[in-house]
Amino acid sequence: MDKVTAFKEAIKTGLAFASVFGIAMQFGWMNPYWAGWAVAVIAMTTTGASIRKGVLRIVGTIPGCLAALAIHALAPQDRWLFLLLTCIWVFFTSYLMVSRKKDSYLWVMACYVCLIILLSDLESSENMFESAVFRTVETVMGVVVYTLISVFLWPQSSRGVIRKSSAALVEGLNDIVHSCRDGLLDRQLFVESFKGVQSKTVRQLAQFEQFLQAEGSESHEVSEVSHLWERFHGLATALLETAGRWHSGFAELIRVDVQAVFPNLPAYFAGLDANFAAVSQVLAGRLPEDLPRPVSLANDPVALERLTPFDRAAVEVARQEMSRLALLTAELLECALELEGRVETAGEPEPMLVSGVRDRAATFPVPDWDHLRSAAFVAATTGVGFLIWILFDPPGHSGWFQFSGTIALLVALVPQLRASKLIGPVAVTSAVCLAIYVFVMPRLSTFLGLGSLLFITMFLNCYFLSGMARFFTSMAILNILQIQNHQVYSFVAMANAYIFFVMVFAYLFVMSYLLSSPRPEKAFLRLLHRFFRSAEFLMARKAANPVHESVVNRWLAAFHEHQLSSLPAKLAAWGGSIDQKRFPDNTPEQIEALVTGTQVLVYRIEQFLQAGAVRQTEHLARELHDDIMTWHVGIRDTFGRWAGNPESEPAAALAQRLEAGLTRLEGRIKEALNRAGGDVSREEGENFFRLLGGYRGVSEAALAYAQTAERIHWARWREERFS
Repeated sequence: MDKVTAFKEAIKTGLAFASVFGIAMQFGWMNPYWAGWAVAVIAMTTTGASIRKGVLRIVGTIPGCLAALAIHALAPQDRWLFLLLTCIWVFFTSYLMVSRKKDSYLWVMACYVCLIILLSDLESSENMFESAVFRTVETVMGVVVYTLISVFLWPQSSRGVIRKSSAALVEGLNDIVHSCRDGLLDRQLFVESFKGVQSKTVRQLAQFEQFLQAEGSESHEVSEVSHLWERFHGLATALLETAGRWHSGFAELIRVDVQAVFPNLPAYFAGLDANFAAVSQVLAGRLPEDLPRPVSLANDPVALERLTPFDRAAVEVARQEMSRLALLTAELLECALELEGRVETAGEPEPMLVSGVRDRAATFPVPDWDHLRSAAFVAATTGVGFLIWILFDPPGHSGWFQFSGTIALLVALVPQLRASKLIGPVAVTSAVCLAIYVFVMPRLSTFLGLGSLLFITMFLNCYFLSGMARFFTSMAILNILQIQNHQVYSFVAMANAYIFFVMVFAYLFVMSYLLSSPRPEKAFLRLLHRFFRSAEFLMARKAANPVHESVVNRWLAAFHEHQLSSLPAKLAAWGGSIDQKRFPDNTPEQIEALVTGTQVLVYRIEQFLQAGAVRQTEHLARELHDDIMTWHVGIRDTFGRWAGNPESEPAAALAQRLEAGLTRLEGRIKEALNRAGGDVSREEGENFFRLLGGYRGVSEAALAYAQTAERIHWARWREERFS
């Protein structure tokens, strides 16, 4: 955001902030703080984003108020039942907060408002109901006031951003395909060029999702076709994942002349370019004169016959991903035409083309372990805070129940944000606000002075600060200044509040250690352990090849499949938070390479399990059963050892063992194919080579990971420290 825009946005926020306090105090409403806090948190760069956040805040306030009234009605005099019901609600809303990214803020409000209303007035349920009503009314008023000001004073519209963002996204996806094309034809380019383009496209995809939500809140035209934009986003995501899987297998094609195997490769890439160009034209409002023809990919049977079985398997895996890529680009063009009203969809849209593993896992709803831990952290922090309040009653009083649970929501939402690092900013901003409370506010006798003070403080906050710093400064302004209809000044009360704010963040830091260590390097090791435990389970299950499996075992398989697919992104987040000053031996590039290795393993295991789900020829399966089982046991044991110790399998020993096993298996395959003769159909042969490519892919990915893991100094991460 440039300085001029930041200046305008700061003026709008400061004006809305002062206005809502003036309105609430003029009408004698219960707590002007609620309206002020609504303005502080929904102030966004564009009107659409602010409207969306404001709507989520209002919608989330209602279930929070209802839950508070229900808990109070069920446990009016029983503190333990009261605590149990509250913790259940906190756990439920916290889990939805971290698991549902699109409406996460709604569940933040549902939890936060419940905690506030529960102890707003304990004298009678009538007073609590009045607090719930005023909380809702003042939240609505704060949202409406800020929305009106943002619409009529220097409006920053979201209109048109989806078109621009989607066009940039299509260009980025086309660059991804070009990078893959260059890497396929020139192996020296496939690492360096791909990583940069992939990172840029991932950011564009995230921006597109944000713009879709913002403009969808502001524009009726966009909201009407939101389902098509959602499908566009899903297709772009699937295309990005498919390109990643395709690219990760290039190392297995190192001995293959791909241009000889795929003689129409130039026409294939030209067809993809034509699809992307047509999508860009349609999004720009221009219909291409001639729509591109379907993209096809044919192989040369003679060139295939010259390849070894494992090279043929690698070609089959690559062909499958390239065919999926062609289908996705065609669907992307069809979706763009639907958005322009050029074509109409007949019936239900076809399902997204994603990996077979995730399709099977989706039939069994499974929880995310990290989301459960985050929800348990918020519930435990709220419950222990309640006990601290009723047993010891330290400074802050009921704030140990309300405020600690609220801030725990923030820590759970961003687990890499350590509570210990928040103590300093909170102490500084609270001290400044305490000085204003003591030396400035007692001299104010009219709302003109008070409104000017509110405007100035919020203007400075919004203009100079952003992110967490802005959030905590807003919190300090509202909680330390304590502006009420009947203003009473008490230095002791505010000094106690200041002490409480510092103490509660120290308490949160301690609570974060009860579930597990919040240190990034420890979290990284813990996630890596779970990653390889899940990989070991899936490989053991595949080796057992059960015909009839219990529902519990299928649910466990779905759980481990979900873990395997979700953990690389979490490893990347925690790896990026590791303090490089404390661990200079492990560079960010090494950690990134390690995370990339886990992602490639996910791709290869998914392809392997997907290939194993199709029908294989029984003759070849019987011939190679013992050799394949030997491979299964070996790779399963390797994953098990890595789960216990990431450096337990030296790369040289693993390479020697895998190479010997694959060479022996390749010889046995040749013998089996020669004996089978014409008994193997073309379909059975393709399925067999897909499965064989899965074996080769997992082996190559495991070896690449082992080579990367050898460069990591694991012992330093395991060391205990207390700072």
